[in-house]
Amino acid sequence: GFVINGENRDDQSGISVSSAGDVNGDGLDDLIVGAFWASLTGSANIGKSYVVFGTTDTTAINLSTIVAGTGGFVINGENTGDNSGYSVSSAGDVNGDGLDDVIVGAAQADSASNSKVGKSFVVFGKADETAINLSNIVAGIGGFVIYGGDAWNQSGASVSSAGDVN
Repeated sequence: GFVINGENRDDQSGISVSSAGDVNGDGLDDLIVGAFWASLTGSANIGKSYVVFGTTDTTAINLSTIVAGTGGFVINGENTGDNSGYSVSSAGDVNGDGLDDVIVGAAQADSASNSKVGKSFVVFGKADETAINLSNIVAGIGGFVIYGGDAWNQSGASVSSAGDVN
């Protein structure tokens, strides 16, 4: 086994952790780690999630190396205070491309008209280690978003794979 060390103090790295399936298609299962209090410059508590690629190595993994593009990729939250990464899960292969996908919950996310509706971001699997910004998922690039309906629904407080529902 190996240990995963958080990126920054008070990020709450590991508040949610899940198997991610084989996101990058290398034959090893991967992990997803949520850090809902992580901040980016100018964006407090935007949240981050880290996809850590599976490995047979037992060396400790620092999430800062994932951010730097080694051993996985980071998923940066969309807006200040969204708390993305509060919940994370595998999603299975939602888009049928042979790579497993992940779900990132942001229960504090607002819509254009309501506060705290929450959002669940389905992020498609990929083999490269470049960062993903959830604003791209909102734009339909690399996944899609499930929005909560009403103010304070806080959709995304808990996310999970649903399997083959149809």
